[in-house]
Amino acid sequence: MSKVKPQKSKGIPSKHLHARTTFLYQAATYLTLQTTSNKTTATRILESDEDWNSAQTCSEHVPSHSPLALQLGSDLQQVTRKAQLRLSVDLKRSLCKRCNTVLIPGRTANQSVENLSKGGKKPWADVFVLACMTCDGRKRFPVGAKRQDKNKARRAVIKDTASATSLDEVRQIESAAQTSTEFDSTTA
Repeated sequence: MSKVKPQKSKGIPSKHLHARTTFLYQAATYLTLQTTSNKTTATRILESDEDWNSAQTCSEHVPSHSPLALQLGSDLQQVTRKAQLRLSVDLKRSLCKRCNTVLIPGRTANQSVENLSKGGKKPWADVFVLACMTCDGRKRFPVGAKRQDKNKARRAVIKDTASATSLDEVRQIESAAQTSTEFDSTTA
């Protein structure tokens, strides 16, 4: 007799790739935040410094965007494409497709809401625009518009309504039959 072995839970397939993509995203975000905070401190130094030449040399040492952060964003895209991983929607929306910059509102990206309908009369035509400050690339996302259900969900709703209507019809027929038998018994 053989022993019955308990089945092991499979867990996440290619867990090491998910860990790598998570690390790359976190590192790119950290470096982007660090360079943008250094940029703001450099502008404070520029404003307080009286000597223009020393202010120019100070600004030359602080890059506007970290090339390492851009490289990590590029590596993240390459790893996910090679391994055919699906990134979450929030993670995809936070990366620029053109230059792989981590889009942080107010620091590396500008936010706005546009409505290109005639006179902006259609409220369902609002579009959230996220513009990258590095490459001026724009991402557009619909705001307030209801997303259509997936095909399986739509079919399930149709089947539920079809079965509900058929049940209602059966109940109506049964109630009509009961009332007719009651009517026959009272008249006889």
